[in-house]
Parts: sequence; C-alpha cells; structure tokens
Amino acid sequence: MFKKKFDFNFFAGQLKIMLQSGLSLNRTLLIMAQQSRSEREAEIYSNLLKNIESGLTLASALKEEKIFKDLFIEIVRAGEKSGSLVSVLTSLEEYYKSKNELKKEIKKACFYPLTVIITLILAAFFIFKFILPVFVDLFAEFNGQLPFLTRILLSLSLGFNKHFILFLIFSIFIIFFSYYLYQNTKRDDLKSKLILKIPMISTIYRDLILCQIAVYLSLLLKSGLELITALKLLENIIHDYQYKNFIHETTLNISKGASIKECFGNSNYIPDIFYYFLMTGEETAKIDFMLKKAGDYYYSKLKTEIEKMLQYLEPLLITLTAIFVALLAAAVIMPMFQIYLII
Repeated sequence: MFKKKFDFNFFAGQLKIMLQSGLSLNRTLLIMAQQSRSEREAEIYSNLLKNIESGLTLASALKEEKIFKDLFIEIVRAGEKSGSLVSVLTSLEEYYKSKNELKKEIKKACFYPLTVIITLILAAFFIFKFILPVFVDLFAEFNGQLPFLTRILLSLSLGFNKHFILFLIFSIFIIFFSYYLYQNTKRDDLKSKLILKIPMISTIYRDLILCQIAVYLSLLLKSGLELITALKLLENIIHDYQYKNFIHETTLNISKGASIKECFGNSNYIPDIFYYFLMTGEETAKIDFMLKKAGDYYYSKLKTEIEKMLQYLEPLLITLTAIFVALLAAAVIMPMFQIYLII
C-alpha cells in the first residue's frame, strides 16, 4: 500500500507554533498525536512523547525514530542546548519548505521530457511490432516493391521482432546495471566526475550542491554548533563524492588553524560568488547569515536554470517528435499510395 511521506515541514511548523503559544513540549506532542489523520504520523508523535516522558531530550527521542536525519536531529539538539528551540524549528520549517518547492521544480522539469521520450519509445515499439510487418504480406500479394524509407524501417522492424527476446533481456540488463552503478558507492568518484562534465546538467547539479552546502551550513551554525562540528555533519549529509572530499579536507585544514575563507578560496569547487558571500560573512562575523543569502542566491539561480533548460528542451523535443512522426507517416503512406497505383 502507498504510504505518504512524513512531512518534516509540517512537523517543524506545528511544533514551532505550539511551543511559541506557551504549550509544553509534552502537551504539544500529545495534541499532534490526537489530531493527526495518519496512523503512522500519530504513532511517531506518540513514540516521541513516550521517550520524552521517560527522560530523553527531544533530539534523543528523534534519533529513536529512523525517519529523522542527522541534520534535523543535530540542529534540534543544538537548539535545545542553547535554549533557542523555537528559532531553530523556524529555520528548519523554512528549509524544508524551500526544499519541497525545489523538488517540485525539478520534477516539473523532468516530467515533460520523460513523458515525450517514453511516448515515442512506446509508439516506435507498437509500430515496429504490429504495424510495419503488415506491409510485408500486403505487398507480397501485389508484387510491389517497398519504398526505400519503408524498407529501412521494415528491416529494423523485422530485426526487432526476430530478436525481441534478446532485445528485452538486453534492455532489462541495461536498466538493472544502471541501477547497480547508481547504488554502488564504490564508483561514487566516477559518477561524480561524469555528472560534473555533462553540459547543462553539470551546471544545475553543481549549483544544487552549492545551494545545499550554503543552506545546511547556515542552519547548523545558526543553531549554535561549532564550525568543525558543523562541517563534520555537512560531510555526512552531502552525497557528491568530490564535494564530500572537499569538505573533509576543509575540516582537517581548519582543525590545523586555517580559516574557512582560505579553504573555500583555494578550491576549484567553489565559485567566486560563493567565496565572496563567505568572505563577507567572516569579515562581518555573520557567516550563518551570509551563507543563508548564498543559499537563497543559488536557489533562485537553480529555478532560473531549470526554466531555461525547459525552454531549450521543449522545442528540441517537439522537433524530434515531428521528425519521428513524419518519417513513420511517410513510411506508411508511401506504400499505401503505391498499392493504390497497383490496383
């Protein structure tokens, strides 16, 4: 059965509002459990309440529930220690809201091209499998010669039908092999290098990582965590191999006495605009604030880049679809016209 994903944005927002109104944490979780329409969410809130009543902090209770990531837990932990739980919950609510909006933009960008490509593949399969082979027997009755374009497509169709099982096995193998490579962490370095070299995609991918670095680091520092601790957590959160190594090296260098400005300034992975945001933040002692501004900048840039990519993809896919349809139409109509002449 389909299970709705846990809404971290809603959870942080509701928790923040109720705590702001003066309710205790225990009472807040009790109300959320009673009001929840989802049995799964109600169970999570009830478990949190039980663990807190047994003496655990909110962060420790969150850690007992597997759905909460280290980022959420450590920010809440830092907020509890500094007495700014409401403030960090506000930051988490804003973060998850922006994250959800960005996910929608990316899904929107992927939906159209994927739909067109899948439709073309299915159309080609149907025509090669069922439509074009009909013309072989049809023309045999009239001793007619198929047009050149039709002969090419028929050859493809006959080869496709003759080796259909092999084609199917090969397609399944490619899908599973691609999935295996994607899941295999041993080749993360290769995947990272490959993605960072693909035109257009690499720009969006790099800006997405930079946006994550800026937003995550801002959240961690704003919650009251030390820079070294925040960077260690950031290293575990970022998935890209190249940037993960960069953050690891940055953490080591800062622990030896270097400044974050120096580490980021000497790296090829950090563009100038990101560096200037960070440099300004360090000089004004407002690193968390300037990192948030950097995150906002890259979030806005990402949305623009996705829209621009769609502007390029739409006419390209329309043109390819038109060419595909025109070729198939010509391959089908020309034989029919020849049959008419023969009759």
